[in-house]
Amino acid sequence: MRSVAYRSFAFPNLSQVQLDRIVAGAQRFNRMAGVIGAMLFDGARFLQYIEGPDDGVEGAIGRIRASEDHSRLHVIGDSRVSARRFPFWDMTCLMQPNTVLDRLFVAPWGDQDHAQSDSGEPVGGLLLLKQLLAE
Repeated sequence: MRSVAYRSFAFPNLSQVQLDRIVAGAQRFNRMAGVIGAMLFDGARFLQYIEGPDDGVEGAIGRIRASEDHSRLHVIGDSRVSARRFPFWDMTCLMQPNTVLDRLFVAPWGDQDHAQSDSGEPVGGLLLLKQLLAE
C-alpha cells in the first residue's frame, strides 16, 4: 500500500463545472483502482491525499501529472503504508480557506506508518486532514 500527498496550483479561472468534472473523473478512476482520497481546494491551489495499492496510486498519480487543470505539482509526502489510514473515504473535494492549505503545505507528512501518536492516531498533515474531513 502507498500514500501520496501533493500540492499544485489550479489554472486561473477554474470554474465549478471544471472542478466537478475533475472530481467525477477521479472518483471513477479511483473506484476502479482501489484508491481513496480527499482533495482540498482554496480557489487557487489544490492539496490532495490518496492511498491504496501501489499500482492504483501510480495510475492516479499519472492521471494527476497529465492533467491540464493545474500546474507546479509538488509531492509533499510519498510513503509505504501497511494499511489504509482512512478506509471509509471516497474521493471528495472540499473548499477550504487558503490559511488551511497553508498549514497543510508546511505540516510534516513523512513516513505515514510512523506518522502517528502513541495511540495510533495520525499526526502532522494527516491529523489536520482527518480533522477537516470529520467536521
